[in-house]
Order: sequence, then C-alpha cells, then structure tokens
Amino acid sequence: MDMPRAFSAAPALLWNNERVGTRRSTVSSMRRVWQNWWMQIAGGILTVVIVVMPWLWIGEEDRSILPLAGNDALGLIVVSSLSALLGSWLVRRVGRGRTGFAVVTAVGIFLGMLGLGAQGIYATNPSAFSGKLTQASVTQLWVFGSLLVLSLAWYFLSAKLRLPVAALFYATMTVSVSYWLQIVASLIAGAQSYYVYLWYAGPLILGLILGFVGFLRAINLVFWVVALAFQWVMPAVVESSAKAIQSEAQIGLAASAFSKEFSALIVELDWQTPLIVSLATAMLTSVIIVIVRKVRRR
Repeated sequence: MDMPRAFSAAPALLWNNERVGTRRSTVSSMRRVWQNWWMQIAGGILTVVIVVMPWLWIGEEDRSILPLAGNDALGLIVVSSLSALLGSWLVRRVGRGRTGFAVVTAVGIFLGMLGLGAQGIYATNPSAFSGKLTQASVTQLWVFGSLLVLSLAWYFLSAKLRLPVAALFYATMTVSVSYWLQIVASLIAGAQSYYVYLWYAGPLILGLILGFVGFLRAINLVFWVVALAFQWVMPAVVESSAKAIQSEAQIGLAASAFSKEFSALIVELDWQTPLIVSLATAMLTSVIIVIVRKVRRR
C-alpha cells in the first residue's frame, strides 16, 4: 500500500475501531446489569407480565387477570406455556445458559405466576383466604398448580439442554405464540384481517430454532422430524386439554373426553402449511448461518 492511501485509510480504521469498541462496551455493560440477582428476578416477573397483558382487557366480568380454568382453560395453558418459552429464551440469550441465571429467573417467573394466581382466586372468591373454598376455586388451584409445575419443568429443560434436544421442547411450546398473537389480534381493531396469518408465527419461530440446530449432521435431521411431528399434534393436544379441563369431570371421564376430542381434531388439522413454513425457515436460516461462518473463517 502506498503512503497517501495508507494515511487516508487511517481515520476510517480508527473510526471503525471506535465503533466496535463502543458496541462491545455497551454489550458488556448490559451483561453486567443482568448479573444482578434482582434484575434476573425482575426479568422473570416481566416475562409473566408481558404474557398476561391481553387478559387485562379480557377479564372484565370476573376481574381476574389470569385466565380461569372454568371458562378459559385454553388461555391458562397459553400463559403457562408462553411464560416458559420466553423465560427459556431469556436464559439462553441473555444469561448464556448459566444455571444460576436460570434458577433466579425461575424464581421471578414463579413469583409472577403466584401473584396472578392469588389475585385470580381473591377476585372470584374473596373468602377463599379465610378457608372457604368453592369447587371452582379448588379446580382453579389444581389446574393452575399443575400447569405451573409443568411449565417450570419445560422452562428448565429447554433452557439447559443442548439446542437439538431442547428444540423438541420448544416444538411443544411455540404453538402458544400463535394462540397468543391471535388473542391480541382479536382485541385490536383492524387486526382481525391478519388473524389467519398470525397462526403461522409459531411454525416460523420453530423454523428459526431448527435452523440454528442445523442439518449437516444426520442426528440433527432426526430432531427436525420429531420436532415437526410435535408441532403437528400440539394444537389438538392444547385444545383437547382445554375442553377436558373445562368439563370439570373426574379424571377418568376427563381422559376419555380428551381422547375423543383429540381423535376428532387431529384429522381436521391443517398440517401442510405450518410444515412448509417451518421447513422453509429452517433451511433458509441454516444456509445463511453456514455461509456466514465460512465468510468469517476466511
């Protein structure tokens, strides 16, 4: 390189280095903030608050923010599942998968859900805290407690397992994104026209996750197939579970109702379009990642 060109390029190189340095310092400062335990608890609580926001408008009649098992079991399942999904993303993206971060964030999610559960019980049956439980309150407590335990288990597994295995758990939760966005669209004037298209948000997210899993290893393709199979059956599982819960029947009768409803719904499901959306997104993401990695190596 001749001297005039070298001198003319020097300011640009210095400016570039300053930009990179500023960006790195910003990222490192953000990471330091998230290392505080109170910030991790706040992140868990904020996750629950974001998920439950649509029900602030829905819960006018009974004044319960949290969906009730008696009349909106589907909403309760969506809240539990989406809280686990977003919390897991927070641990992987911000907490870099650290166990301590996952545990403290789980405390925040638990506190947020517990507060909403207590508010729901108090709103529908104020005398419950003095020991006078109605049958509806008992049902709400059982369903809410079971879903809370299950969602926290899914949260830990999807946050701590290797991504190819965790993708199987994500495949069972991404359907909640589709339901949640459709609920939000039903509350916003003019958004109903996009209602059908929002259903494919879940398959799109699963496709992105599978794209990061990659397809260059044969075992990863097995995870792809299993995850896509889970995605296919999950809408039927969620809706059948919601109807079985709302029936308030005994365990045996509820299981029988679930089986019948599941058999009817699984045949009616549109599985081709979600499959195409997930596969196309996964392939495109994988190819882009492979290209970027090869360019960086050079």
